[in-house]
Amino acid sequence: MKNALRLLALATLAAVFALPAYAQDAAATPAAGPCTTEAEAKAALYKKFLDNYKGTPEQQKTASETGKEYINKYGACPDDADRKVATFVQNWVNKYDAVARDFAFTKAVNENPAEAFRLGRERTTTNPDDLKTYLQLVAAGTKAVQSGNKSLNAEATNAARKALQLVEQGKTSDIWAPFASQAEAAPGLNYYLGYFTLENSPAEAATFLQKAAQSNSTYGKEPTTYEFLAAAYINGELKALATEWKAKYEGKEATPESEGHYNKINAVTDRVIDALARAAALTPAGNAAKAARMTKLEQFYKPRHNDSTAGMNELVAGILSKPLMLPGMEPKPTPPADTTGANGTGGATTPATTPASSQPAAGATAKPASTTTTTTPAAKPAPTPTKPPRTRS
Repeated sequence: MKNALRLLALATLAAVFALPAYAQDAAATPAAGPCTTEAEAKAALYKKFLDNYKGTPEQQKTASETGKEYINKYGACPDDADRKVATFVQNWVNKYDAVARDFAFTKAVNENPAEAFRLGRERTTTNPDDLKTYLQLVAAGTKAVQSGNKSLNAEATNAARKALQLVEQGKTSDIWAPFASQAEAAPGLNYYLGYFTLENSPAEAATFLQKAAQSNSTYGKEPTTYEFLAAAYINGELKALATEWKAKYEGKEATPESEGHYNKINAVTDRVIDALARAAALTPAGNAAKAARMTKLEQFYKPRHNDSTAGMNELVAGILSKPLMLPGMEPKPTPPADTTGANGTGGATTPATTPASSQPAAGATAKPASTTTTTTPAAKPAPTPTKPPRTRS
């Protein structure tokens, strides 16, 4: 971030004034009040500013304070030379303050997400299309979640939605953090939107995660994309279908309606299996998460395959060569294993697959922070600045 701040300052200070002569000219024309009666003090204050404004970060902080004092005391002096000096000082102070605000905001993104959102609200009120700020707020939101704080999820979701909208409108940013590049931004935002909405709106989360999964990006190769997608299917569809089955059909005579409901459950289960198989396939062998993901897959695979794991390893081995299974792409329904009851007199049984755990495997968190992927997305907050901002002329 230090380099980025300096680059920003360099861009904004492209027009450099040659001002040493103004120190001598500032007191040349008499004027009423402190403009003339404090000529020596005015010149000394301006010299202090000049001695520091090109210096170290600490010196530039002094220059900012000195510049503000100068403007407060002598900014209204009518002499032409005084006005030029005041204009230069005010312009520099404005640019320094902008860099300082960027520094404080980035530091908050890394260290204090709640403060980052407070500062972010101020920034986006002034500039509602500030894509870079929305991107950084997404990073702050993930930082909060990783620390166990979900209180900022709603604001992080809003920031990600706005950022995605701006990206899709063709807006650009000089810095794409927390993403590695412009090409990664839209898939990454869909990924984070899926993660942020997973708990409260799983059906919507599934839509976001499907887009991330289908992208030609690191998020399309990220195991947790598919693990979260499976959780979205479970929480958004499978749980409700299974609950309805138990209430309406379990233990009752089979009907066309119960068979149709049974087939809906199996269709969603097949999508869960497809997603979990991809998560397992993308996890390197030997990684602790590999076994956990295979175990989770088995919970859904066996009831759909006569309580057997036969073919499961082969499924995982070849799953990445197949298109992602989306709604409507599931295998054709097969008749229930037993819809006549154990005694042959009717009484539909529980569907072949009912929800197991609705949560991702232990340790699964949104990027950044995953160590379970072959290609870790470069989605992380910018490095925390270690020094106050410094402008360059």
